[in-house]
Amino acid sequence: MIGEVRLPEDLLFLKDKILDLGFSSCGYSAVTRPLNYEKYKQWLEKGYHGEMLYLQKHLQIKQNLQEINPQIKSIFSLTHPYRVLSQKNKDTPLNSSLKISSLKIAHYAQDEDYHVWLLEKLEALIRELQVFFPNEFFRATTDSFPILERDFAYQNGLGWIGKNSCLIHPKRGSFFLIGNILSSLYLKSEVPTPLHDFCGKCNRCIEACPTSAIQENRTLDAKRCISYWTIESKSIPPDEIKNKIGDHFFGCDICQTVCPWNQKVGIPIKTNDLLASDLRFILEASAELLKEKFKTTALSRSKAFGLKRNALIVIANQRIEELRPEVETLLSEDGIGSLAAWTLAEMSRP
Repeated sequence: MIGEVRLPEDLLFLKDKILDLGFSSCGYSAVTRPLNYEKYKQWLEKGYHGEMLYLQKHLQIKQNLQEINPQIKSIFSLTHPYRVLSQKNKDTPLNSSLKISSLKIAHYAQDEDYHVWLLEKLEALIRELQVFFPNEFFRATTDSFPILERDFAYQNGLGWIGKNSCLIHPKRGSFFLIGNILSSLYLKSEVPTPLHDFCGKCNRCIEACPTSAIQENRTLDAKRCISYWTIESKSIPPDEIKNKIGDHFFGCDICQTVCPWNQKVGIPIKTNDLLASDLRFILEASAELLKEKFKTTALSRSKAFGLKRNALIVIANQRIEELRPEVETLLSEDGIGSLAAWTLAEMSRP
């Protein structure tokens, strides 16, 4: 599908390069105070961010990007489809880089770490820009940088922010990543018209969330989110959440897969034939081995503790009895022994 690239006439030479690099859309506008900044600030004040204290730390920067560099005048927002779902990558086996074929992993994480390859693509665009604007400032960023990027992508006409907090486009759904280029460029451009919100009365994402993390007022409580507990948190979730994580090992796509705007996106069906084998590997592997195996993927963020924690929760919820011996070996482990005991208790429940 040809992407929608909205650029000033001065930058139309970038269009072919943007599409060749696999981006599905691009928009450009002057940097302003993010439209939803006050809502975001209130979200933090209510503690919905949980242990993600860095979000509070970056609050002032997110309000004014010139705190990063006073030269910043504009921002390019670009979207790139998840590579495991992209037409250009249909021949690449799912989880080929992970060599873990059965675990339920969020689609964006079933690939090499996007913070690396997405940044490389953005920097390729910057090199193109620098040929024409050698004296201007440019900086490529992904979601690891303190920017309310969905706000700017919405402002740049690339989608609306849905009830599940994802940026949604009526033709491309929400299975894409957002990248940004900050710039000192100030080019004449019409202010993009934000897309209409097409969520309407649909509440599928709210109703489908197993942990009720999505509230009616479009607020996501991270402390109830499966992705938060299996990726961001460094703690063991409360029992109520553990039981609702089900077989989600790393992240969760439920609120996206049920969205009607994603129905045109081909979602691969995962096989669980090797589930016990893959979980056994996670439980038995040393911290060094896990670090080496997942070093180029998003799974490296959870480190050994997080991966073993997630494995124990999946084993308990799926009642994988054959892994009882491996679980028992973790009973004496500091930090995770209590979770191993809980797992054994859950497996024994009638």
